[in-house]
Amino acid sequence: MGLLDSINAKNLKSTLATASQVVQKAGEAIKTVTSVTNEFVSEQQEASRQKKEAENAKKQREAEIATGYYKDGDQLMVTTTEGMKKWLQDLGKDTTPALMQVLQTQMQVIKYVESPSMTGMLFDNMILCLNKALKLTSDPVQLENIRESFALMMQNYFFMIETNLRCAEKKNSEETTKLLIQSGEMLSNAVTQVAQTIASASPVGGAAVAKVAVMNVFEKPETQSSYIKNVFTWLANKKVLKEKQDLFYKTLEMLFETMDIHAELLGPSILTYGMLRRYRHVLVDHYREIKIQQYIDRGYKIDAKKMEQLSAGLTSAATSLVNPLNTKGAIVGAVQSINAVGGLITDFVNSSKDKGLDINAYCDLQDALDAEYERLKAEYENLEQELNTLKEKQKEVGLFKFAEKKEWQEKIDRKKEEADVTYERMQITKNQSVNMRQTFPDSFAMRSDIDAYRNNLKRIEQKFAV
Repeated sequence: MGLLDSINAKNLKSTLATASQVVQKAGEAIKTVTSVTNEFVSEQQEASRQKKEAENAKKQREAEIATGYYKDGDQLMVTTTEGMKKWLQDLGKDTTPALMQVLQTQMQVIKYVESPSMTGMLFDNMILCLNKALKLTSDPVQLENIRESFALMMQNYFFMIETNLRCAEKKNSEETTKLLIQSGEMLSNAVTQVAQTIASASPVGGAAVAKVAVMNVFEKPETQSSYIKNVFTWLANKKVLKEKQDLFYKTLEMLFETMDIHAELLGPSILTYGMLRRYRHVLVDHYREIKIQQYIDRGYKIDAKKMEQLSAGLTSAATSLVNPLNTKGAIVGAVQSINAVGGLITDFVNSSKDKGLDINAYCDLQDALDAEYERLKAEYENLEQELNTLKEKQKEVGLFKFAEKKEWQEKIDRKKEEADVTYERMQITKNQSVNMRQTFPDSFAMRSDIDAYRNNLKRIEQKFAV
């Protein structure tokens, strides 16, 4: 081989070696790139998988929260009516027959909150279930718990009926919002009490309820708005609303009638007593409105001129009534309310449809005027006696004792002036009383009727006083 051939062979070997190294490095680079790429892809896939898992976990958590029955750490959260029903159902799986009556009643109250239908049927069922529950147990602690649970449920049920009406009457008002929040609090308290009653009969006892938070279902503004909207839609028709209003008062009357019959069944209760006291006032106000409307419907006409004269004379009557000697409750009450009565009388003149006339205040003023007339009459008669005594004393003075006779005459004149002023006040007071009776002749009969109605409700209410 020649020298040139030897050089070319060496160069070829060197080139091939270099090329081999380049290929090897390129291969290593490709492996590195591929490895990095695969690792990046794996990381991306893992990130995507984790993201999906997180999204799924979030959706699952949101779904759990939406049910209103979910865990938050060690605490069980009950935040919706569905959650309340699920919790109670879980607690009551192995409960006693007596407590099952309590559970079923609470479930019915929750269903009413979810879909209100103003009827007395639920209350009838409450009494029936209460009676059954009390017959199915003899445990004194359980009997007390059952009665307390039913008292809470009854209070919640009737307050919810009232809240629904107010929502329809005064949509989106501050009053309806407060009523809804109160209703939600009552429901939470009732459900918690029922759960505690059921749990107390289980092996785990109070531990089943200790770590459970029962939230107010009407606490959030969006829930309040949604509920008010549904109720307003349900009772938007004026005719339907009027029917439900009438049914509301009939249901309240039925409440008192039923409680009168079954007072021993429920027994004395602060909650029941407070509920009846609240609705006694509601019923009496409504009854007064009905009575005044009946007065108007019978075609009674108000003598506007006489009423205006009476209104104008009220200031004088007030002046007459404000007297240190007046200690009777009727007079004191009239002094406090006389200006308000004057305004009510004026309103009654201006609008024959004013059902807000305060019959009690009207009659109290008449009573006070009569009492004041009798007081003034007695005072006048006493002054007349004193005047006659002075005249007799004057006659005893000697004929020529002119100075002394003059002194007695001055005493007589002052006493006569005092008697005349008292007589005038007495006549003014009498005339005002007569005018009031002639202006509203049925007022006393109406008040007597209203008082009898109120006293009957109060009699029933007192059966539950503790």
